Amino acid sequence: MMATQSREHSVVRDRLAELFRDQKTRAGVLARRLLRTEVPGDAALAELLIRERRMKTRMDGSIDGALLPTAWLAWELLQLEAPADNAGVVRTIGFLIRQQDQPGRVFGEGCRPYLHERQWCSHHVGGFFSAGPTEQPIAPATFPIGVVVKEEQQARFAASCFALWTVIRAGEDRRDGVHRHVTSLLDLPGLWSEWGGTWAPDLVFFALGAVALAPLALRERAGQAAAQVIARQQPDGSWPGADLFHALEMLLMVPTAEARDAVRRAVPLACRLVQEGANLTGEAGAERGLLVLRAHALINGWS
Repeated sequence: MMATQSREHSVVRDRLAELFRDQKTRAGVLARRLLRTEVPGDAALAELLIRERRMKTRMDGSIDGALLPTAWLAWELLQLEAPADNAGVVRTIGFLIRQQDQPGRVFGEGCRPYLHERQWCSHHVGGFFSAGPTEQPIAPATFPIGVVVKEEQQARFAASCFALWTVIRAGEDRRDGVHRHVTSLLDLPGLWSEWGGTWAPDLVFFALGAVALAPLALRERAGQAAAQVIARQQPDGSWPGADLFHALEMLLMVPTAEARDAVRRAVPLACRLVQEGANLTGEAGAERGLLVLRAHALINGWS
């Protein structure tokens, strides 16, 4: 079994090395770093990519006033190791922070019987990010890894989680709004204890990514929530009803030994999907390929 997995991993490594060898993209730069196949000019390319992303933003720091594209651009800058005082980082993160507790967030927006009954109203939760007025739907929302959230309310929940982990990654974890958002996710009834009911598995993983880097005071509770999700992993490494690559991406954010073990159990299936022809074209395909490389880096490299 180990020998077979080692061969599969080697085949996948070669496929990904070929995929990213000449890509002059963020994913290409990051993949070559992980593969230790950097080429002359990659450092300059990274700087160029940072500048290009900064130039895409409006004066308010956003991409066309939209939460998700702005959060993704900020995330890309952080992955490219743009410093915290980089103008692009400062402006995009500033825009995201200004969207907290604004109309359109749904969760924590006023109190109506439907929301109060589920403890989703302002009496129970706060700190959620608005993805814009509810009159302007964002669903179906496609996220960079390729996972799609089709229902409007769920899409806004996922978008808020996406913005939250981006803001935390940028070092803004001490803000009251961030603390309230993380606490709200940890307290939401059924989010961690149920599976496949009110909270679709992919939504649970969005929330997991958002609480993974919780402020220190909430880190123990976040670890307990993660343990409940990890416990639902199947023998083949998957989670029922969840997109495997999305699950892996979120688990990579969780700084616990249990999460690392879960990633280790999931990697063989991810490699098998790649080997059997998982679509690696387009931006989502590049993100999935990069994700597999990141997972291997976490579990001590390729065999």
